[in-house]
Order: sequence, then structure tokens, then C-alpha cells
Amino acid sequence: MDLFLEEPLNLSAADGFGYLPANINQTLSGGRFTIVRKLGWGSRSSAWLAWEKKGGETLYWAIQVFTVAKSKEVGARLLPIFENEIARATYDYPKLVTGFWERSVYGDHLCFVTSAYGVPFSDVVQGAANSGRAGLPVHVVQYMTSEILETLEKLHSKKVMHAAGVKLENLWLGALTDEEDLQKYLAESPPAEVDIIDGIPIVRSQPLANYKVKWDDPMGDVSLWEVLLAGYGHIQVPPYTPKKGLSYASAPETLLANPTCGLATDIWMLGCLVFQLLTSNQLFTSAGTAAERLGEIRDVLQSSIPDAWLGDEVVQALPIANTSNPSLEQKLKQSKSLTEDEASEAYAFLRRCLVIDPAGRASVRDLDEDDWVEEGAQCACCYSGDKLWE
Repeated sequence: MDLFLEEPLNLSAADGFGYLPANINQTLSGGRFTIVRKLGWGSRSSAWLAWEKKGGETLYWAIQVFTVAKSKEVGARLLPIFENEIARATYDYPKLVTGFWERSVYGDHLCFVTSAYGVPFSDVVQGAANSGRAGLPVHVVQYMTSEILETLEKLHSKKVMHAAGVKLENLWLGALTDEEDLQKYLAESPPAEVDIIDGIPIVRSQPLANYKVKWDDPMGDVSLWEVLLAGYGHIQVPPYTPKKGLSYASAPETLLANPTCGLATDIWMLGCLVFQLLTSNQLFTSAGTAAERLGEIRDVLQSSIPDAWLGDEVVQALPIANTSNPSLEQKLKQSKSLTEDEASEAYAFLRRCLVIDPAGRASVRDLDEDDWVEEGAQCACCYSGDKLWE
């Protein structure tokens, strides 16, 4: 039986890990921060809710603690982007509040301090599925799209590519982090009991669930949602290079024998995400070779391969067109959750994102001004009660 049900705290940097064996009430950064809750963990880090006293106030932050095995790489590659390009691009999330190094029995951990966040947006998607709905209401997806584009516009303005992060797993709800609200929530939902195994504290993840929304909220409420696009572990600045092991939602340029990626790759991933949110299905399902995946994309989009790619080995290995593959438009119209008009309007937007040649995709700024997106970008004052102004 595996004693470590979350991150493998018994494995060191030599094993490719070296997580911080942190505990509730442990202080970090020389006593500046005090841990009050574990928010989660991933393949390269764990995340913790911590407080600090500043000017008579108690401030709460999320602290991402990287494994010893990954800290040097993150410090060399990611930290400079956060401290330069992203710092100049935004005054809010994903702004890095500060960074510091923390020592444990495994070595030195790089730590990022950012705004705290709540539960994954996938909980909202699952709520719709549990109610028998395939996909989210169009107005919800329009709003989510406008929020994602707002973040991408900040990044792209400084030529920062979000890279493999524009996907459902990286959408999160915000959290109520003012002192009174959070202390009340923590009193009502205290940290789980900590087990000690071989001297190592085993702390269970408990995301902040004090900010909740419903999948069927009316637009007047949806327009007030606080949602975050996270997943900045693979961001890049020029020169952009596809990383092995990342799917990029099968963006065509990343499937070539001589793959490329760039800001337009983010746009492709956005298009795939929007389709998923609307229908609850993946647009492209092939798990075959690069040529087979590119062939499916060609068939679904009913588009030709760019002439400049015809000499590429993957393109030369493309299978014969499969006319039985439903097109993008057909897939949208087959969705039980979309009216014919809704499917047609969504199709027009998606065709600006899902272009095989990345040079033909719309920019973030152009998409932000798209009529379909602007419907979801209205502030709450633009709505009367639960209805749009007539």
C-alpha cells in the first residue's frame, strides 16, 4: 500500500523529486509566512495557503513550492520571465508577489508567492454534467472566453506564450481572501488531521472552496465571476520551442517533423478549449501518429495543408482523407445543448482560432473584439436583473 497518497514525500531530488515536507503552522522565508492549509500538488511542486502580517493586516497568499529536482531549472527559465515580461504585463494575477528559497532535508526549494485561488473550474463543468447537460450554456462560455483572452492579451503584449497551459485543467475560480471572510471559512473548514509517517508530515490537499458559482447562473451573475487562467509552468518568450511530452492540443505546427510553436499556438488551444466547454467533448480524438492526428484535423476542419509544409515528412505520410469524420460545423450542430443559431455563431468564432496554418489565425486582440466574445465581456451594469437589456 502506498503510504503517500499525494506527492511522494519519501523520494529525493536524486529520484527526480524532493518535495518540501511541509506542515500546518510551519513558517517559511525566515518566519515571514505561516502555512495554514495545503491547496494541492503537481508533478513539479506543491501549493500552500499561508499568511503574513503586513502593516497591521493579515494577508493570505498561495505559495508554490517547487521540488528540489526542478527548482534550479525553474529559477533559470521561469523566474526571469515572471520578474520581467509578466511583471510589466499585469498588475494582478499571475503577478509574482515575491520569490524566495527554502531549505529542507532534500535541498533548496524555489518558492513563488502569488494570489490565492479557489477550486478548479472543472467542478463547474462537472456540475453541468451531473445535471444531464452536455457542455456549459453559451453565455458562460462566452464570458470564460473573454476572461481567458484578457489574460492572453496581457501575456502576448510582452510576447509571452502561455504554451501548453490553455486548457480546462488550468482554469480556476478565485477565492475570498480578505481576512474576515477567510478566517471564518478556515474556522468552519479547518485543515485535515496531519499524519506522521517516518517523521514526515502527510498533509491532505484542501482547495479553498469559499467562492462558489453555479453552471446555470444567469448572465448578470456570470459577469461577476472571478476566474483565473493558471498553469504557467511552461511559459516561453522568443525563441519559442515546442517541448517534448506536451500535447499543445495537437496544434498542427507542433505535429510536423520540424515542429514550431508561438503565440498562435495559444489561439489554437483556446479554440479547442472553447469547443470542449460548449459540448463537453474533445474536438480531436485521434491518439495515433502525428500524421494521423494531422489528418484528422484536416478532415474535421475541411482545410488543406499549407503549401510550405508539403515537404515535411509528417505531411507526406498523411492518410487519405476520411470523409466519414464529422466536420467542426457538424459536431457543433450535433450537440444537444446548442441551438442551430448558437452552433452557427460559435462556429464562426472557432474558425478564426482553428486554422491549420498558424499565420492565418486571428490575434488575441482581434478575437477580443469579436462580436461573439464581446457578448460575454459585458460588465454587470449592462444587465437588468437576470436578463439582457432588450
